[in-house]
Amino acid sequence: MGTKEIIILGYSDAFITMIFDLFHGQDVKFKILDNFNLHNISRIENNKVNYEIITELQEGEYYMYGSAKTSTRKKLIDTFNINQDKLITVISELSFISNTTKLGQGCVVNPICTIAGHTTISDNVYINRSVSIGHHTLIGENTSINPGVNISGNVIIGRNCQIGVGSTIIDNIKIGDNVIIGAGSVVTKNIPDNVVAYGNPCKIIRENKD
Repeated sequence: MGTKEIIILGYSDAFITMIFDLFHGQDVKFKILDNFNLHNISRIENNKVNYEIITELQEGEYYMYGSAKTSTRKKLIDTFNINQDKLITVISELSFISNTTKLGQGCVVNPICTIAGHTTISDNVYINRSVSIGHHTLIGENTSINPGVNISGNVIIGRNCQIGVGSTIIDNIKIGDNVIIGAGSVVTKNIPDNVVAYGNPCKIIRENKD
């Protein structure tokens, strides 16, 4: 079996560093498209990883959208619209995912995460480190779950959401589409579409116009 080639579309240094860690020791070559002209190449330098920076979109075996931030990833999806079958899903060996969980294309699950049974994770969901997701939960497309989040059972989270660091979402909560939940929030009531909410208990602060 030859070298696996993965094209990363756009990037942030934090995202690239985490992806390099997830593929540590594997026979992978990364091609990183700097389409947003970020020019932060020095911040991802790693002489133990096979990678190059490219300036134009190329045909490849696998692709990833190169940001953990929901709004940036949405721009990348709208820009490139890669066939879902070509998006690679990456799961850390240090995480536990129930065999009854459904995981979409283009997802990333970082280390020390737990996803309980009969849960559905839709396409292009990014799950950061030390996240717990309960049973019979649904997470919509292109949502990002930041480190240390605890999501209880029977929760529904919509599309294009960002759940802040260390937040807790209790059982049977529904969060709409295009919602930002601020860091450290405790969500005890349903949250509608297109808002920014935070606090303990979590309250709506303003409209989300992103």
